[in-house]
Amino acid sequence: MTTEHETTYIDISGRAAPAALLARMHKGLFWAGVVMIVLGIAALVMPLVSSLIVEIMIGWLLTLSGAISVVGAFSLRSTRLFLWELVAGLITFAVGLWMLFFPLQGLVALTILVAVMLILTGAAQFAFALWARSVSGWAWGILSALISIALGVYILFVLPEASAVILGVIVGIDFLSTGIAFVLISQSVRRGLEA
Repeated sequence: MTTEHETTYIDISGRAAPAALLARMHKGLFWAGVVMIVLGIAALVMPLVSSLIVEIMIGWLLTLSGAISVVGAFSLRSTRLFLWELVAGLITFAVGLWMLFFPLQGLVALTILVAVMLILTGAAQFAFALWARSVSGWAWGILSALISIALGVYILFVLPEASAVILGVIVGIDFLSTGIAFVLISQSVRRGLEA
């Protein structure tokens, strides 16, 4: 059974409008924001540690992924794909090991990847904010998106000198701004529900 309040959030096509979806998920959005704020502050307080944690986690992921790919390649021994899969797995495995054994050198490459990720994440946040513009507080999403894009572009300009700490600082700022945006949007939605 739907209430009169809920039916105002359904669009012409019968799908839930952004306001309805945000109303249902505002508590989760709030707590996700709080967690991101805490992680952002931790990353800002310890930027080198944060940078190394990210780099080592990705090193392990690449190493495990490469090992799985190499093992999986042997199931293709009788096909033309065997050599391609084997080489791809060995390269992924080697890059992962390189990042684990030489974490500071791996930070430069990883920092470039994070810069690109921040730019793409910012574009996705921008699209989300535009999608949610029917909700008050949507402009916080735009601000967070612009911060992510600006941080990604900034990283590309300060490499390689600042790669040891810039990753942790940038990830901290991004987590902090995204967390604050989530909390502010969820609070706007909550106030709208109470009205």
